[in-house]
Amino acid sequence: MSAAAGRWLLVGAGVVVAGAVIAAIVAIGTPAQQRLLRQDERRERDLISLKVDIEIWAERNEALPPNLSALARPGSRPAMRDPFTSRPYEYEVLGARRYRLCAMFDSDTAERDVGGQWRHPRGRQCFDLKLPDPAKVEP
Repeated sequence: MSAAAGRWLLVGAGVVVAGAVIAAIVAIGTPAQQRLLRQDERRERDLISLKVDIEIWAERNEALPPNLSALARPGSRPAMRDPFTSRPYEYEVLGARRYRLCAMFDSDTAERDVGGQWRHPRGRQCFDLKLPDPAKVEP
């Protein structure tokens, strides 16, 4: 193989590698975008955890908690603040069995094809939730 052919082969391989890197960045996003997605996934997990804690508290106390601080128990540390901004998650009682949880998000779930209850746009998003119906006890 001549030196000129070797150089062209090297240039061609470089173009292929560069194209693969660019395609990967387009497909999965930049490292900064991936970091924001991971942070939002953590926020979603925190809200899910708060939802479970609220439901347990409501079942034990037959009412919604008046605030998120009421969820604290010995040996338990509910995630009441965004771990990345230290802003408190928002909680509001809407009715006897309805409540709202809010958080600030850095990404739009439509960009990562997330379905279900926790879909959100970029920015502040609130989720209106309802306690599960109480179990009907048969006599």
